[in-house]
Amino acid sequence: MNCINEKIETPIKGEYDVIVVGAGPAGCGAALACAKSGLKTIIVDKFNCLGGAWTTGFMNPLFDEKNKTGMMREIVDELNCKSAWGGFWDISFNYEYMKVLLENRMKEAGAQFLFNTYFSKAICDGDRVTGVILENVEGRFALMGKYIFDCTGDGHVAASAGCEFELGEDGDYRTCQAMTLMFLVGNIPEKYKLGMLFYDKLNAVYEKGGKQIPFKMPYLIPVPNSHFGVVQFTHMYEYDPLSAKDITDATVEGRRQMMEAFELLKKYDEEFKDLDLIGSSNVLGIRESRRIVGEYRLCEDDLVEGRKFDDGLCTVSFNVDIHPKDNQAQKCQKVTPYEIPLRCLIPKGKYGIMTAGRCISGSHVAHASYRVTGNCFSMGEGAGYAVAKAIKENIDIREVKIK
Repeated sequence: MNCINEKIETPIKGEYDVIVVGAGPAGCGAALACAKSGLKTIIVDKFNCLGGAWTTGFMNPLFDEKNKTGMMREIVDELNCKSAWGGFWDISFNYEYMKVLLENRMKEAGAQFLFNTYFSKAICDGDRVTGVILENVEGRFALMGKYIFDCTGDGHVAASAGCEFELGEDGDYRTCQAMTLMFLVGNIPEKYKLGMLFYDKLNAVYEKGGKQIPFKMPYLIPVPNSHFGVVQFTHMYEYDPLSAKDITDATVEGRRQMMEAFELLKKYDEEFKDLDLIGSSNVLGIRESRRIVGEYRLCEDDLVEGRKFDDGLCTVSFNVDIHPKDNQAQKCQKVTPYEIPLRCLIPKGKYGIMTAGRCISGSHVAHASYRVTGNCFSMGEGAGYAVAKAIKENIDIREVKIK
């Protein structure tokens, strides 16, 4: 293998109390809490807005928000005041309103944010993570911080720092949940303006077209304060979420499934003959990838028994929801409302780094419950306040008493 032998010096462009990598729901919750607590905070993301799955991923509805307090409640109330909340199951929102809301809140809290900025590598001093190397239009540079939040969803920062992780069941990526590419449609028939589970309709047009339907629980979800809706339908199975080629291939397959469904609906269903295709989301919806091993690992028993913890961050009520290949639908299991402990967000044996979002420590089954966005935001918020306490009191995050 040919290599370029070149010495590259990476400039340090800033020092912060907290650096948050990934501006999805978890990252926004963490950054807002840290900044509101008076910490010098910056949040970076590879896309051109805040919100992650909420905005670039066209993700609706916003699951498991009803039992949340704090900033999650404030966000819902603000969206509601702007007629940008409600709709499907009364837990859906408008993407553009969410983008602006998050930007305004981040500015009000005093947090800095950088778009179109890519994570490259963790900077470590032994078992302590001290900074990150990033790349954007200005080139390659480093930021140093007292605490680094990995809110990438895929656990990229933690993996770069040498943290142990799990993947799928027993390390087999083929057992990870299906990926989905959400897409927007317009000119929805008036009778379906409140949304629908439309398997019967889609299955009928697939049969007429001699095609095989890829997913048996498709939803049409109207977006509040708009004339369009988002479709949760495409399902891509057995792609490796840690492979650039597989992610590319899954995205291409998602667009193929989108176009196929759209054209079959227009051709074979009179009610949808005037449907408009607006566009696919900018990011592939990856339900499951790395789960970083933490100081505690949530398991199925915790969910069934509804366990509470001394360091509980938020309550989860969302049932286990697994999208596997074998039934091309969903496997659901009821949970008793349980808490996510702070220890699940602390990578085992590492310092100066936290996780938040779907990459926290838990089993394949437990992950299928806590992974939804309402939980991601609230666990990020709770962890942000815990980190603020640790920094201000000059103690390790494991010593923080958050109750």
